[in-house]
Amino acid sequence: MKVNLVVMTAGKAQGQRLPITLSQFTIGRDPQCNLRPASAMISKRHCAILIRDGKVFLRDFDSTNGTFVNEVQIKGEAPLKNDDVLKVGPLEFKVAIEIRPQATKPTPPPADTTDDESVAAMLLALQEDGGKTGVEQSDDESSIPQGSTVMDMIPMPGEENKEDKDKKSADAKKGDAKQGDPAHLAAKAILEKYTRRQRR
Repeated sequence: MKVNLVVMTAGKAQGQRLPITLSQFTIGRDPQCNLRPASAMISKRHCAILIRDGKVFLRDFDSTNGTFVNEVQIKGEAPLKNDDVLKVGPLEFKVAIEIRPQATKPTPPPADTTDDESVAAMLLALQEDGGKTGVEQSDDESSIPQGSTVMDMIPMPGEENKEDKDKKSADAKKGDAKQGDPAHLAAKAILEKYTRRQRR
């Protein structure tokens, strides 16, 4: 934000811009003030322009002749806007407030970590260490897993297919001859017990 007071009072200083670069810019005849007009109508510590939180304010220090903004006398503190007219004793200023847009820096692109040279260097380092790059494949057949992932599923009661039914009926015919066999009777009892549990 740039704040300036443009001198409007007739004379050789008319049109001159006074930059307000401090957070509190004091006007008065006191040697410690930032702007010291040589006029008896201006108090030793007359008023101050304040810049805080991105806004501009005027504070009057209970001056004898008062401080005016757009012909209205200010008591205490009041906000200032662009093009307001400030009157301090015989002096008149126009307030010029220029709000600069915040510069937004573009996000830098991410560093390219996969350039050809670094990849080549990494692969060479792996080969020198005797490590595998992931492209090589092992000739050792023992590292290949053995076995099968296929599982034989026992059909649930009532889900037998036609082949199983035919086989059972053929076995039943053969089994008629073995009805009196104790091993056959024990197997049949176990089978019935198993099928009863499944139905629950």
